[in-house]
Parts: sequence; C-alpha cells; structure tokens
Amino acid sequence: MKLSFDVPHVDCSNAIDWEIQQVTFDTVSDDDQESETDRRTPYVLIGCAFEVSRDPTIEWHDGNDYDGGASIRSALLERHEILITLDKSREITITFNLTDKEFKQITKYLRNMLGHRLMIRQINIRTERST
Repeated sequence: MKLSFDVPHVDCSNAIDWEIQQVTFDTVSDDDQESETDRRTPYVLIGCAFEVSRDPTIEWHDGNDYDGGASIRSALLERHEILITLDKSREITITFNLTDKEFKQITKYLRNMLGHRLMIRQINIRTERST
C-alpha cells in the first residue's frame, strides 16, 4: 500500500506534561470536518502515550476508510515532505508547506516520539556571490 497526499493542516499537541504527544497531518481543518464518521479525505495521526509505551502509534484515513496499528519502521522528514515507512511494505508520503517555526515544532515532536526511527534531511541552498 502506498498512500500519498498534500495537507494544508499540520497540528502538534501534547497533554499531561508531555506524556502524551501527537502530530496530525490533515487535509481538512477541525472546523471544516463535519464528523469523523463521514470523512472522505486523508489524514495521518502519529501519537505516543509515554506513560503506557515508548512505541509510537499511527492511524490514517486513505480517503475511503480508516486503518492503523502498523509499526513505524522509519520516517524521513524533509522541509516540505515526510515519508513514513511502515511494516508490511506500506508507505505514506505527505507533503506540506510550513513556516520555519511550524517545521521546528513538528521536528521536535517527531524526534520525541520516533527517536532513532526519524531521519531528517536538511537541504542547504548556498548562494554563490559573483565578484
């Protein structure tokens, strides 16, 4: 299974003094979504309840149905994209457009939850000066 989509909404949240953390990549905002039972658009939620387990969980909607419970093997985070590799040959690619502040925030949350599973590829654009 390969799932790929673009999201305008990325949300980070935590509770109980950072014991519960999650990052949601969603194609619609909470205000625009009528009800989760009527959902017809993709989203991905990565979460971790540290008081229960150090293993992050993932759930998603592919535009047709909900799924989840897969193990996250790795995640490659780039400035405008994340590629999440799951068990059983499943991959999810999500593109987004975030401010620098928002990108730093999701990087912090994903590092906390995914640890060694997260790889960050930073592309530095170097401007050469003419003399």
